[in-house]
Amino acid sequence: MFNILETSRLLIQTIHLDQDLPSLLEIHNNLNTMRWIPNNKVHWTPEDLVNKYQLNQNLYPQQLGLYKIVLKTKNTSFVIGELGLFPCTNARSYIEIGYIIHDFFWKKGLATELLQALILHIQQHFSYTVICAQLFEANVHSKSLLERCGFEYTSSEEVRPSVKKLIYHYYIVR
Repeated sequence: MFNILETSRLLIQTIHLDQDLPSLLEIHNNLNTMRWIPNNKVHWTPEDLVNKYQLNQNLYPQQLGLYKIVLKTKNTSFVIGELGLFPCTNARSYIEIGYIIHDFFWKKGLATELLQALILHIQQHFSYTVICAQLFEANVHSKSLLERCGFEYTSSEEVRPSVKKLIYHYYIVR
């Protein structure tokens, strides 16, 4: 496995579907875990995930794409989520981040640990000047997390009637 990032409790690694598909399928089919994901399907099949992860082949050489989030413990490690790193097409100096963490692992400080380490990783290993994150307006916990980690609200867009997504930026100072 190739680690792009490691914290005291987490590993961010490339996805290998031959090993990771069952864990990722369980995460994607957990309705509560996926309720804040804008392009979420009601039911994911193995074929859906294979198609979703095809883009990684072109993005991994640039350390971009979709990665698995692994929780490491004394005796074992297991997949608890997914992290996305994507260049923004409308602004070459922006990188967009997104993450999914299984709801069993919410409220344990893991998202904070991930986001803080990710900011530092992007500052040290990329030339991007802005980290972008998007979320549903109703996702108050992720909104609070972004603000605690130094992200600033920049705008909102209506996704559908009475549903807005918020756009947050973290400005990298070197």
